Amino acid sequence: MLDKKAIQYFETLLGKENVYSDKAHLIAYSYDATRTRFEPEAVVFPRDEADVSDILIYCNTHQIVITPRGAGSGFTGGALPTNGGIILRHGKAHEQNP
Repeated sequence: MLDKKAIQYFETLLGKENVYSDKAHLIAYSYDATRTRFEPEAVVFPRDEADVSDILIYCNTHQIVITPRGAGSGFTGGALPTNGGIILRHGKAHEQNP
């Protein structure tokens, strides 16, 4: 289970506008074109490569599962957080946020 410290870390790193842990966003990112559902514990939108690096280091240190995600339109389930953890959303947060 993702604790509040992790959410606070991501919000400090990325800004609150780039970190979502509310039910509506978790549901929106719980499925892809397969219609199979696995709910993440948070969705984070890195702004650049440095953010990605910092997220990966933090998650590795704290053993937080990361699922990378693009548009979520695939039919393989690769964008689904089958083991919980966070969704690392690629692309521009405000242009592609459902």
